[in-house]
Amino acid sequence: MSYSVGILGCGVMGQSFLSAVQKCRVLGTAEEKQQLPTKFYTTNHNEESVRNMKAVLEENIKKISEDEQVLKNLGFDEYECYTGKDNLKLIEKSDVILFSIKPYQMEDVFNQIKESNVSLDNKVFISLVAGWTIDSMRELLNNKKMVITRLMTNTPAKFGEGAVVVSHTGDEELLSKWKGKLNFMIEQLGVMVELPESKMDAATALVGSGPAFVLNFLEAMVDAGIKMGIPYKESYMLALKTVEGTAKMGQLTNYTHPSVLKHQVCTPGGTTIAGLVEMDNRGVKSGVINGITEAARVASELGKKK
Repeated sequence: MSYSVGILGCGVMGQSFLSAVQKCRVLGTAEEKQQLPTKFYTTNHNEESVRNMKAVLEENIKKISEDEQVLKNLGFDEYECYTGKDNLKLIEKSDVILFSIKPYQMEDVFNQIKESNVSLDNKVFISLVAGWTIDSMRELLNNKKMVITRLMTNTPAKFGEGAVVVSHTGDEELLSKWKGKLNFMIEQLGVMVELPESKMDAATALVGSGPAFVLNFLEAMVDAGIKMGIPYKESYMLALKTVEGTAKMGQLTNYTHPSVLKHQVCTPGGTTIAGLVEMDNRGVKSGVINGITEAARVASELGKKK
């Protein structure tokens, strides 16, 4: 079954979604490619945003393959790019609509839909918007013959290395028809976990904001290396590989608890335990926990502002 996807607000996360899907269209098997959309529609704020989006996608496509024929086959004949005033045209043409806009823009878009005669029957809506619950979207869309999926991911998704939390609901018959394709498409973003919608605010903090928290720690490691006399580039390379390798070790050891792996590095009276004690004295661990829970609190507040 061929189908189309419309991305309403194709900014950073919308582009990440497109890039990940395109990667599978190049590297995937014939069977996998059949699970993916064949047509894309996008809206951006203005013509300049459309041009910027095209430039980003072209650059991402070049990173996937240097084969000129591949680049030609993934050209913009598969896309129709609109500005924001054409949101309704995108919704009308698309089978699956991905909302990738700011939380404060959602109600205006939904009001546009309500005031139009665009049919929402058999449509699939995917929301990347923090704070907007499935119930609040269903109430404004006012249609039972549809599927609504909430999705939270992060910026590494554009390389297919994201973490993704998803929650589906809607017409059971329609959902059974679409769920396999939706999950396969979403899995191109990275590791996917299906959780109850009640966990979405936590997912927004842990997953959506997570890269910034990791990068904050990475920056501190790099700065520490520089302070001790290691040149910037070498310090960055070493710190980055340490973070990457440690994350990979967690996967390769079948998700062994971090505390177990941590204590494998420690020796009595050694450098590692001394550093860990100092970090604990400075509140590093509690600061991370409190920072993530505060981000989740703000995510929940976004939902209350509607």
